[in-house]
Amino acid sequence: VETAILPTTWRENGLGVFGDLGSVSYRAYPMTGFDAAGFSAAGVRAGRQSGSRSKAEDFALVVRGDWTATPGLLLGGSVYAGDAGQDLPVSAGLLTTEAHGDWRWRGWQVSALWARTEISNVAALNRTRGLTGERSIGERLHGQYAQIGYDLLATRQSARRLVPFVRFETYDTQARVPAGFRRNPANDIESWTAGVAYQPADQVILKLDFQDHQNQAGTGVDQWNVALGYVF
Repeated sequence: VETAILPTTWRENGLGVFGDLGSVSYRAYPMTGFDAAGFSAAGVRAGRQSGSRSKAEDFALVVRGDWTATPGLLLGGSVYAGDAGQDLPVSAGLLTTEAHGDWRWRGWQVSALWARTEISNVAALNRTRGLTGERSIGERLHGQYAQIGYDLLATRQSARRLVPFVRFETYDTQARVPAGFRRNPANDIESWTAGVAYQPADQVILKLDFQDHQNQAGTGVDQWNVALGYVF
């Protein structure tokens, strides 16, 4: 979901404001928009721009708010809205909304996210891009996941963390397509992930997991993942 629907990691040129109002934090940024020349049946990820190479014909605004309801519990959401036509002969408006939550309590870690993207003028965009049939860009993309884990080292008051976890997610990059085009059932995906994450320090994480992928076309491929993360 966080790569197919929310195209992380993602950087754009922009400026903004941020701050806190008691237990609520906020952020708002006008920025360069997507480039719809990269949109496809797989989603909007290839439409991300990259800093100095960004086209700035069209812009977008993103606003996010988070509420720390009680220590350990965070609830929030965000909205991204803008045009992605850039220098294409057609416009393509894009609206993404998401809601998220994260709860930490006595070693338990629970997180969930829901996201939806709506793209306008997709039929004209398909014609401009030469996309037909199941290759259509989605007018609607959506996905959600929930994950739960438990830190086995929580009771030892250690800076290290060892967290077995399980995640369930579903997403579809062609939840709706324009009339005259077809959805590809391979893009309607359901996935279970089970694994373990080890953090020897706050900035470093090692992960091993197994993913059971299924789709409506029956062509899902399961996979093992090994990852190293570093926050700097």
